[in-house]
Amino acid sequence: MIYSRSSIRTDDQGKELQENGLQLFHVTVNDGDIHQYAASCIPFHWHQELEAFLLLEGEVEIGVGDSSCRLNAGEGCFINTGIIHSFSGLVPSPCRYRSFVFGSDIVAGTPGSVFDTMYVRPLLEEGVPFLEFRDKTGDGLYFEQFHRAFKACQEERDGYEFQVREALSNIVLHAKEKSRIMPSRKIPAVQEERLKAMLRWIDGHVGQSLSVGEIAKQANICPRECQRMFGRYLHYTPVEYVQRRRIFAAARQLACTDRPVTEIALSCGFSSPSYFSKQFKAVVGSTPAKYRSAVRERQGMQQLSLKTWGKEV
Repeated sequence: MIYSRSSIRTDDQGKELQENGLQLFHVTVNDGDIHQYAASCIPFHWHQELEAFLLLEGEVEIGVGDSSCRLNAGEGCFINTGIIHSFSGLVPSPCRYRSFVFGSDIVAGTPGSVFDTMYVRPLLEEGVPFLEFRDKTGDGLYFEQFHRAFKACQEERDGYEFQVREALSNIVLHAKEKSRIMPSRKIPAVQEERLKAMLRWIDGHVGQSLSVGEIAKQANICPRECQRMFGRYLHYTPVEYVQRRRIFAAARQLACTDRPVTEIALSCGFSSPSYFSKQFKAVVGSTPAKYRSAVRERQGMQQLSLKTWGKEV
């Protein structure tokens, strides 16, 4: 099944929860627009799965570690396991994308197999965190196999999983070969674990009053080092990051529940509904009520489109 989402869900460890749940085929396929997300941003998150991403329209900025890159329409990227990353739309026009978020076991098979030990494990443990695919000549295989996998998921013919697995295997093999000549941009392991510890604690306490000192304590570092890490790797101060996480948490509730705006504001750590509305509009570009209305309208149109597509098929 192909998903069109307007928010991401994370567990209490800060990892993204995939939509495929307990399905046997460990692949989540997304087809959407970055502008569907609050503030046209898929906020910083990570997952143990690999990700293959392709931008169809617009321009996006991808934050990875202490660096970022811009992708234009027709370009793509590959994100390794456990890497903290974000996506932001850079133009007001549609920033349509497609992505596969898939477990390495789809390609590796049984742990200890030749596929696992010779191809997948080296990429996971020694490969670069992030690869860009722009050159249609040098990276043609990536784009060809991406489209092949997506078409198979669209049609879902009997045995389509074999086609998807083969295409994703080719993408992983191409990524492994390309990563051999690319410099590593991984966050040092100790720094990454500290950052993840602080992020997941923030997500678990987003409705409370938080100080830089409390955030720093979760990683056993001083407030000054906390400020430095947030600035280098997330490009926000801790206070700015907390504010954005509160707004994203509120946006998800607005989209997925019927809770009153006032109740949502207080549950997400805002001191008053008026202050919440002001901050929400500054980041998202519309009031909470207008945002909820727009999301509901878009969801209705998507459901109608799916019904129409089903009848045509």
